[in-house]
This record gives sequence, structure tokens and C-alpha cells, in this order.
Amino acid sequence: MKYDNNDNQYSNTRLMVDGYITYTDVQEDLDTERDYVISYWNAFLEANDKNIKLNNDYYIHERNLFEVIRRLGKREVYYKVFHKLPEINELKRTAILCYWINTLKPFMVVNPDSPLYNSPNETFSMYLIMSVIRSLYAEIYPNKKFEYPTDAHVADMVYNFKYCDLSREATISFVETFADNYGVGIGYIINNINAQKEERET
Repeated sequence: MKYDNNDNQYSNTRLMVDGYITYTDVQEDLDTERDYVISYWNAFLEANDKNIKLNNDYYIHERNLFEVIRRLGKREVYYKVFHKLPEINELKRTAILCYWINTLKPFMVVNPDSPLYNSPNETFSMYLIMSVIRSLYAEIYPNKKFEYPTDAHVADMVYNFKYCDLSREATISFVETFADNYGVGIGYIINNINAQKEERET
């Protein structure tokens, strides 16, 4: 799998508060999130199969894509209500997004000659995961070169996404643990939180 140099992050879905915290569809937010995801999809195609064309070689199931975004937004509310998190970290957010992309499969490649034909959603999920890890790595280790996983490693993870029964929580755990290989995963997050807590107490 090939990558691009797009280091943009996803914007945060708005949490609606009306006496209590709940999730409410805001079409402007849904459209913004859809555009973010599709911009990454287009960058993914540019890096991996720039010749396939929309509505000819591949299709985007917009209803399923909007449902992916809704379920991400609802999970953000869950973490805010039950875990008292003002917002979830980018790794967790990307993992939830990828879980629902893998589940609802909004991207359909119908050209059998495309290298993405067999697993477009799962391969795109790996692209998203590596994009956010690379972005965090560049921020934390600006003077270090980022090393991508081997094609064989990526293929193994794509296989797991497609054929293994990974729960949402297992997907989150995978992404945060995998990011640990680059020093930007759950270990870094916990250490950073503890450091901030100690700083506030001194």
C-alpha cells in the first residue's frame, strides 16, 4: 500500500447539549465530516490506483458513509457521558471510524483489475490509521524519519480487518497498541497525561 503526504486531521463532530448531553444530527457537520473522509479516500486512490473513476470503477454509498459518521459521533457522546472525556484522542477516533468503515463498507470498487478490488474499505482503513500515526509521529519526533510497515505486514492487518471478528473495542486496542510501535500510542498518551497532572500539582 502506498501513502501520500496529507497530514490533515479530522475535525471534531459537534456534541449537542440541551440540558443533558445527547447526539443530534447536524447536516452541516455531517457534510463536513463526509468531505474530510472523501478527501482522504481521494488521496488514498491517488497513491494506490489513480486510474479508477467514480461511478465507473468505484462507487460511494453515501447513506452508509453518513451512517459511519453518525456512529462515530454517537460514540463520542458515549465517551463524554460515561467516561467524562471532553474529547477522545485522535487514535481512538480514527479506530472507531475505521471500525464502522470496515463494517458498513461505504466504498465499493467494482473494477476487477484494480488492486483495491478485493478489500477497498479495509485497505483504506489501514491508510487512515497510518496517516494519523504518521501525523502524530511528525509532531512528536520532528527530526526522525517515519518508517512504514512492510507490505506483508499491511496485508496481514487488512486480512484481519476483513475476515476476523474484531469488535469496536478490539479495533481501538489494536490502533493504540500498534501506534506504540512508533512511540505515539497508548503508552505515550498515558505518560503525557501523567506528566500534565504532575505539572498541575506542582
